[in-house]
Amino acid sequence: MNIEKSTEIPEELKGEYERTQHLVLGFVQWIQFCMMDTARDPNFSKNHILSFLHQDIIETLFGVLSHVMEGIHNPSVRESRYLLELSIKVAFIQSQNYSSSIEEKLSEFDREIKAPSISPMKRIDLIYLKEHTRVEFLQEVGRLYGAASSFVHVSPKSIEYRQNRVSEGRIMGKESKEDLKNLNDLLQSIFAASLVFLSHSVPQYVIGDWHVDSTGELKNWYYIKSKYIAEIDSTLDYKAERKEILNQVIKDRSLGIQF
Repeated sequence: MNIEKSTEIPEELKGEYERTQHLVLGFVQWIQFCMMDTARDPNFSKNHILSFLHQDIIETLFGVLSHVMEGIHNPSVRESRYLLELSIKVAFIQSQNYSSSIEEKLSEFDREIKAPSISPMKRIDLIYLKEHTRVEFLQEVGRLYGAASSFVHVSPKSIEYRQNRVSEGRIMGKESKEDLKNLNDLLQSIFAASLVFLSHSVPQYVIGDWHVDSTGELKNWYYIKSKYIAEIDSTLDYKAERKEILNQVIKDRSLGIQF
């Protein structure tokens, strides 16, 4: 699936626009698989808030893609901040009491849901990450959330950003390659972090089914380039499907890390 730009894409921007497509569609592919696989649990729609909030995630992702394709950057950052906050709160709520009903969850965690804070991330047991990686990851998430937050409320940084773009003729739809590259770099880090949190909100078998199919080979997926997602993948190297090709999988995964 592709979303087309309303005007012709300049040649120098085509590579970055293609990357935006991969960023969004790779996330959508993951969330759709997780919904189908997790729904094998007959209680899924009764006790998992992702059973309906996945629609918010997909809507946000396609909203970001539509904006980026038209050169609208700041709303894309604001939407991505929402996605990160939502992913953290979904993971936190589900990890606290997975089997309680949705109604019980919404009542019990009313305060955490309402609070404009991502501090609950510190109470999530990030089982797929090594202990030292967890510290680094949470620091990175704090940085990403702060960077995106500077575009949610009026700030000197957001004003200066717009002033510089306008003064250089880089108005909406006239973005430079560097503008789009910087945006994509931020989006891919936020989206990867969101996927890490959401991976901790679903049953472990779902993560195993997603990362390792009958061939055992490394999944051809954009986010396997993330060092955090790659670390999640590495926790599945025990699977029988990888026994004969494990050395190659480890090599490919290591060489493929880009962010």
